[in-house]
Amino acid sequence: MKKIFLILFVSVVASTASLAAEKKSITKKEFIDSNIKKLEQQFNAIDSNKDGKMTPAEERAYVQRVQKARLLRRNLAILADINKDGKISKDEEKKLLTKMDVNKDGSVTPKEQENYYNKNKTKK
Repeated sequence: MKKIFLILFVSVVASTASLAAEKKSITKKEFIDSNIKKLEQQFNAIDSNKDGKMTPAEERAYVQRVQKARLLRRNLAILADINKDGKISKDEEKKLLTKMDVNKDGSVTPKEQENYYNKNKTKK
């Protein structure tokens, strides 16, 4: 539990620091309010049965979901890099998003991302 809290705290502080950099300054109240909202969102994402408690099993499941999503994003980036220069251009990103948006609703769901990757992961 201490490990996940530390990860959550570091990610919240880092995101608030970037907010402060954009605004040039941030008040104590803005800092606290922003972090409380983010911590509540993260807690709610972990508390899968919505009982107001975070169990070790929920924590492990959350970490696995996050790791799976990061791996998928990394692998999709590899597929998106058509010219293999190690960078994703705006054109490459647009092409990938268009290909993944199967129902053409202008939004790519996690399921569409996963389906696209599973269909294309062995293609070179």
